[in-house]
Amino acid sequence: MTEPNNLYANWPAHHLMFVALRDGGDAPEHLAPAVAAFHGISVDELKAQCRRAGEEWIARDGGLGEINHRVYAWAKG
Repeated sequence: MTEPNNLYANWPAHHLMFVALRDGGDAPEHLAPAVAAFHGISVDELKAQCRRAGEEWIARDGGLGEINHRVYAWAKG
């Protein structure tokens, strides 16, 4: 039996942080302290990392879908 592939194995950390907030099941502002603590950074640094991920995705895709925009808007606030 083969091991399942980890789709996120090669993703940069700032993309993983963004997705953790996006898919965490609550508003980014509620999840941010736990995600930041998990990564050993401050909430302000988490915001900076999420802005970076959002900007990269905007540059790549020309914009963000609604689900991603929510995290990006929080990170810019």
